[in-house]
Amino acid sequence: WHSIRWVSNMQKRLGSCTVCGPTRGDIRISDRLKGWPLWVLEYVIVHELVHLQYPNHSPEFWATVHRYPQAERARGFVLGVAFQQDADAEEWL
Repeated sequence: WHSIRWVSNMQKRLGSCTVCGPTRGDIRISDRLKGWPLWVLEYVIVHELVHLQYPNHSPEFWATVHRYPQAERARGFVLGVAFQQDADAEEWL
């Protein structure tokens, strides 16, 4: 990875990662996550880091993401927040 920074212009996603080009490895995290539990923030960062190896959501991608011990717990938290906000959780995960 190259950099990780908060951004305020991310309305639908929680994070994103540039996977090619001169800015490869730049990770952006929505500032909506400020105040969320650290293990959720870590999960989002892990998710974006794994995109550097798998630029998709393949079974290999998910197997790698789920090596993070709090992955299922964090996904559950995100699903709960999405439900509360009547948002599409699939866009967030």
